[in-house]
Amino acid sequence: METGEILRLLNGWWTTGIVSENLARKFKRKSFKDALSILTNYRQILVLTGLRRVGKSTIMYQLINDLISSVSPLKIIYFSFDFGSEELQLILREYQKITKIDWKTEETFLFLDEIQKQKNWAPQLKMIYDAFPNVKFVVSGSASLQLEREVMENLAGRYYLIDVPVLSLVEYFSLEHDEGIENARLNEDRIKLEIEPYIRKPFPELVKVADERMIYEYIRESVISKILGQDLISEFEKVEIPLLNSLINLFFSEPGMTLNYDGLARTLSKRKETIERHVYMLEFSKLIRVIKNYRPSTMSESRKLKKVYPYDISLALSYFPSLERGRVIEALLMSRLNTKRYWREGSKEVDALYEMKGGQIPIEIKASNTLKPEHTKNLKFYASKFGGNLGILLYNGREVKIGKIRAIDIEDVLIYGFEKTINE
Repeated sequence: METGEILRLLNGWWTTGIVSENLARKFKRKSFKDALSILTNYRQILVLTGLRRVGKSTIMYQLINDLISSVSPLKIIYFSFDFGSEELQLILREYQKITKIDWKTEETFLFLDEIQKQKNWAPQLKMIYDAFPNVKFVVSGSASLQLEREVMENLAGRYYLIDVPVLSLVEYFSLEHDEGIENARLNEDRIKLEIEPYIRKPFPELVKVADERMIYEYIRESVISKILGQDLISEFEKVEIPLLNSLINLFFSEPGMTLNYDGLARTLSKRKETIERHVYMLEFSKLIRVIKNYRPSTMSESRKLKKVYPYDISLALSYFPSLERGRVIEALLMSRLNTKRYWREGSKEVDALYEMKGGQIPIEIKASNTLKPEHTKNLKFYASKFGGNLGILLYNGREVKIGKIRAIDIEDVLIYGFEKTINE
């Protein structure tokens, strides 16, 4: 299909003046509100990243729909590189032929979806951004680490990046019940009833799907298989799909396992360097998250004892629906906290270190309804060795204080977020 035909097909608002409700969904996520604020108040390129199927394209269509209220629909261009790999100059040239809009002098908004599929996109964007200040860009991509690397290397000072996550629990509830939630506390009991289904399907298109077989198949086929069979093959050379599948099975079957490259190389009969490269691919594509072991005494991170979690626990549950409850809860919270580090020294270990102003807060996670003395021993050891005024134990129970340690209900963190919960 020619570029002009693709543009006409993808930009229906040029003739209708509206964006289809099937594309610009009514429900607007926090990520949309953040994106709209940046698009409205800043000139910089807006970059949307995130796992496949979290709704990045929907946010783009919602932004377009919002713009149409104040900008001519003809001045808003959408192009998805799923439909072809075209130079930006060619896209703009064809756009000008169709609309008669001189994009070089008139205010123009350019939305570019799945941009990582276009080679050398960042230098092209930089050239147009620097030469034509009237053009505003919104770009998205699923290969988040690649996007982040490209913008840091080529677009320094020219972009804002929003990492679109899977749905929050409150967003899931709002979609499930077709109602906006202004005050989560007034709906707390109702929201808590949705926690179990939410854990297994925090993707917008799955909220109203009840069939577990369909849920797991969607995640495996529409998210994981597309990443392995399309995204990674197009980005890397010498991709060994069977090896990636073997690694996924290992990591998903045991969330939080220690990353031992030598052991994996022996188990899978592969060179250590090959294992390292394929683990990086999985991290690159947001299928896993690698958590580093932190050494506060030397302000450094250990190269050893890294741990691996699914990027989101729903990915692992699509392979292993009966995972042990403790592992599920730990992996769920590691993703919701967006944890980058944990701490281990000998037999002592703290599950997560949460970055806040003023330092890192040590966190222990227990899928338990009761508090036991052994639940707090590592937090106490951490505090005695490294100081600090606060340690957090997340468990399934009411909030209590144990010396410097606060025990907080996991459900509260899922509903209100970690920082809001500990600051109340």
